[in-house]
Amino acid sequence: MFLEIKDLYFRYRNSKDYALKNVNFSVEEGEIICILGESGSGKSTLLRLISGLEIPQQGSIRIAGKTMVDDVTFVPPEKRNVGFVFQDYVLFPHLNVSQNILFGVREKDKSKREEILYRILKMLKIEELRDRYPYQLSGGQQQRVALARALAMDPSMVLLDEPFSNLDATLQESIRREIKDIIKSTGKTCIFVSHDKEDAIELADKIAIIHKGEIIFYAVNSVFRSSILNQEIPAHLA
Repeated sequence: MFLEIKDLYFRYRNSKDYALKNVNFSVEEGEIICILGESGSGKSTLLRLISGLEIPQQGSIRIAGKTMVDDVTFVPPEKRNVGFVFQDYVLFPHLNVSQNILFGVREKDKSKREEILYRILKMLKIEELRDRYPYQLSGGQQQRVALARALAMDPSMVLLDEPFSNLDATLQESIRREIKDIIKSTGKTCIFVSHDKEDAIELADKIAIIHKGEIIFYAVNSVFRSSILNQEIPAHLA
C-alpha cells in the first residue's frame, strides 16, 4: 500500500473532543480517493495530519513504505514529498503565475527551472497565464495555478482541500473532468476532501465517508453509488 493510516487519533488543543478517532484506511499508488463528509467532520484535519501540518496524539501514518509519524517518529512537512492545494489556493499576490508555480521548486539551474515551468504550464493548459498576477485570474484559473505549484515540486502524493467549493456551479463539472485527467496523467496518488457527493462520484476511484471524526464507509466508486441508490447510506452523510 502507498498510504497506510492506522489507529489515528487527534484532538485540537483546548478541545475535550477528538476531531479524529480510530481512523484506519489505506490507499494504493495512483488512486484518487475522496474523503466525503459534512462541515466539521474532520476531513480537512485528516489532510493536515497526512501532510504533517498537525501531529496526532496516537496512531501512525506511512507513505511509500516510510513512517511519517508514530509514537517515536515525526517527519516534518517539507520532507514528506506531499503537495497540498489549500481550499483558498494561497497564491502569493506579489508573484506572477510563473513565480508562484516555481516557488517551492528546489532546482537551481535556470534552464531546468524553465523546463519544469514549461511542462507544468502545458500540462494544465495555462501557458497564456504565465505573466499574470493572482488578482487577474478567475477562480478556475487560480485553482489550476495552485495545482500547478503543487505538481511542480514532483510530489509523490497530492492533497486537495475542498477543490471545487470556491467555483460556481457552471464551472464545477468541466473543472472536475480536467482535474481528474491531469492527476491521472501524472500517475500521482491523490486524496481530496469534499462535502459534495457529485465531486466524489465524478473524480474518485474510492470514497470514504467521515462522520464525527470516524471513517464509517470506505469502498470503490461503484459500491458507493449503489449504496446511495439503495439508500444504504443516510442522505445527510452523502
